[in-house]
Amino acid sequence: MTTAGSSSLGWARISRSVRGPLPALFSLLALSCAGVVRNARPVEPEQAAAGAWGRLARLHSFAFALSFHTDVPFPIVVAFNGVRDESDREAWSGNMRHRTEVSRVELRAEGPDQYEKEKAGWHRTMRGVETRVLEQGEGALGDRYFRFAGSERGRYRFTFSPYLPILDPTQTRKLTGVMEVDPYSGLPLRLYCSDSTKASEWELRLGRFNRAGSVDVPYVPAMTVDARPAIGLDRTACDRAVATINQRLARLGWDNRNRRTRSGLTLLLGQPKSRHQVEMLFSRGSVEIWQGHWANSQETSSTAGLSDSGRALEVGGDASRRVVLEYLLAGNQRINADVRTTSPVDAELAVSLAASDTARPAVLVVNNVALSAATPGRDGRVVFADIGGADDVRVIAALASSGVIPAGFRITVTP
Repeated sequence: MTTAGSSSLGWARISRSVRGPLPALFSLLALSCAGVVRNARPVEPEQAAAGAWGRLARLHSFAFALSFHTDVPFPIVVAFNGVRDESDREAWSGNMRHRTEVSRVELRAEGPDQYEKEKAGWHRTMRGVETRVLEQGEGALGDRYFRFAGSERGRYRFTFSPYLPILDPTQTRKLTGVMEVDPYSGLPLRLYCSDSTKASEWELRLGRFNRAGSVDVPYVPAMTVDARPAIGLDRTACDRAVATINQRLARLGWDNRNRRTRSGLTLLLGQPKSRHQVEMLFSRGSVEIWQGHWANSQETSSTAGLSDSGRALEVGGDASRRVVLEYLLAGNQRINADVRTTSPVDAELAVSLAASDTARPAVLVVNNVALSAATPGRDGRVVFADIGGADDVRVIAALASSGVIPAGFRITVTP
């Protein structure tokens, strides 16, 4: 949809006719959870204009109605009603008439994401100014020089020079703006902008301060994962496995929704992840740190890649780097691991070991595969490198902090 223009943001500036000393404004206009505190006596006009938009932004919620029409460069009429809450969520519902075509528009927004309702359901895109009511209002305020024009219907009226390219794309029309403010709360109630002939008009009405409620946004997954155990598990074992996977997800902080199915689990992810990361999430999740020594030519390699004591494993899939595992230092839920990001594509896993031999390598073994080997420091810290990017290493840390499940899951990924 077409959006209103924006300008630099900042506190309102007052013209000389109403400029004066500003007393303790915020203590006078404190906002409560139950509603907006209204003073027994009106706030001075310069105080009301200077902080009106800032007070609006600090509310728990408010409702709004935004409408505009113009005949350039083509006829368009837009009318929306909506709600904004303090979590930066917004709901917009309305109609847009473009020339002779009328369409219904439903929008929701949260953080960087915007959702538009289509015939097939909600579609997620990057959030634009069309779902940022505060930015649209601030943009319309233009130069932010307000001139007090008196009171009308119990409201302070201020005039200003608006900036609205949606009404005047060629900037050839002279637009005038009016802001109406409640004298007792200092909150803006209405912004109105038009040209002299009213061929182009823009209006934002505001109300239900701290009483508009919260906004619900749809959940539109970026990735859907269907997972089922690689071997048959009874109900109890499957429940424990799903609980462990949920622990891993909580540690990772991935935006997700999931539900049990007859055959396993369906996971909806809010952000796309690599197949490798998802496969690790649904793996048995065995994470071990072993003490070992570098293998000599006579020591045989483990043909199955198992982390049995006395067998040589290739480290990181490199046949020239083989290590023999000697004894287990720590395993799942006994590993204190931190993720260190060294570059956008590389990260390290830093681990504190209760006991280690600084003369021999410590080996990180995940699901019976030796991923990395490093020499512990004198303080018992060992840093495993060359095991992937930051998200890969975070998954390993999440596995280490949770338990091992009886069997891994086979997954089907739908982008």
